[in-house]
Amino acid sequence: MSINIIYDKETVVEDITLDMDIETVRALGYRIVDIIAEELADPAHRPPRPPKQSNEMLEALFGGPLPQGGVAPDELLRTIQDHLLPASSNLAHPRWLGYVLAGSLPLAGLTGAMTSTLNLTPFDPANTHIAMTVARWLGEMLGFAKNSAGYITTGGSWANLVGLAVARVRKAGWEVRMEGLADHPTLMAYVSEEGHSCLDKSMELLGMGRNQLRKIPVDPGYRIQVEALEEAIVEDRAANLQPFCIIGNAGTVNTGAVDPLDALADIAIRHNLWLHVDGAYGAFAAIVPEYRPKFAGIERADSLAVDPHKWLNIPIDAGCILVRDWADLMDTFSLVPPYLRAAAGDRLNLINCGLELTRTNRELKIWLALQQYGLERYTTLISNHLVLTRYLAAWVEEADDFEVMSEPSLSICCFRFVPPDLKQRKEEVESYLNKLNQAIEMALVEDGRALVSGTELQGVRVLRICIVNHRVTHTGVEETLVLLRELGYKLDKQMRERDF
Repeated sequence: MSINIIYDKETVVEDITLDMDIETVRALGYRIVDIIAEELADPAHRPPRPPKQSNEMLEALFGGPLPQGGVAPDELLRTIQDHLLPASSNLAHPRWLGYVLAGSLPLAGLTGAMTSTLNLTPFDPANTHIAMTVARWLGEMLGFAKNSAGYITTGGSWANLVGLAVARVRKAGWEVRMEGLADHPTLMAYVSEEGHSCLDKSMELLGMGRNQLRKIPVDPGYRIQVEALEEAIVEDRAANLQPFCIIGNAGTVNTGAVDPLDALADIAIRHNLWLHVDGAYGAFAAIVPEYRPKFAGIERADSLAVDPHKWLNIPIDAGCILVRDWADLMDTFSLVPPYLRAAAGDRLNLINCGLELTRTNRELKIWLALQQYGLERYTTLISNHLVLTRYLAAWVEEADDFEVMSEPSLSICCFRFVPPDLKQRKEEVESYLNKLNQAIEMALVEDGRALVSGTELQGVRVLRICIVNHRVTHTGVEETLVLLRELGYKLDKQMRERDF
């Protein structure tokens, strides 16, 4: 069926634009800046996590029918300030000590408004040069390489996915991009039991499946058992499987454990495997001279995933995959043959280095933050966090109603509350202690004065503090520990007869 549209030459077609008056734009910009400034003037005025809200309330505030005539900008900003912000997590809170989430940086965040409003992409020559500079700077500061290549991603999950995609191209043993995975040996990757869940998702998305990610046992320090890793590789080869990648952890999210990267590099060389390192959380501790030895071997990795929006406090989203050569990325993603790449000269086109075409400029905010604060300021910040975590562990160790459950390797400390009268009966009360500590974690969320997260270590429920937020202070950590103690005794009194 064809549709014929007839235009009358006398018809006047009205030009339609979505622009606003420039003075209105300026006034809205000032108002948005005022909202941001009010939030940052007192970062603790909102709780770390928002109060519970019913689905009916959320629907009334943010749902409803599709707008037909449009809503005035002033009214929309009022909705954001009065309703959305109070219903949102407050990562700027100085006692945000949970997960691996950090506060943000004003200058880098404010320029995000400019980047979005003007649609600055990273594909023009100047912005591409900034992207190349950021990759080089990150690789240098982490000791990975002095002239590394890299692609700025949404976060560590995407960075790890790209790292595995590159590893598959480089080490599969056939033209995997053309031929796929069917009718070829089963590819196998290896990571410790403490590996991040995004690695499982990456294997799924790459068509290999979670069963092809072999989980290797860890030692008492939650680091991969090197002997068990090599045994698994040998066993898989004997079973006609195709090992292609070892994934080392440079700071696990559970405990901050750093795998013996040098030993992993030795194994990777012996077996001709790709060594990818997941340093999304912990790799930035390598900029502190006293901690650099923990990361020995990172300079031998083939690829490294990092998350500047964690310890560098860059505004979300900002992850990065670092590799040793731009060809590693282009051979994985580019559909331009090498001879045409050469014809384009030495100018890099980031479109050939990743999956995305049109995308936002994530590189600029990292470049700005590194320019504004410099390596020395970041080194001091991260060093302070590491010292503060050791102090936290010592405080817990000396207390008669807490116990350390994993010695801090970086800026994560796992511990639990144990009423003194139960310390000598731990075997028979383990189930109760698990319930009690999970209840403490949830009660702190409801309390709203601080936030810690919880996790499980070998079946034991623990409280977990992770310090990456630049607003965290010595006093804030102490206040949080005192608060956890108060909640612990209060909940123990309520739960003892019911649950034990």
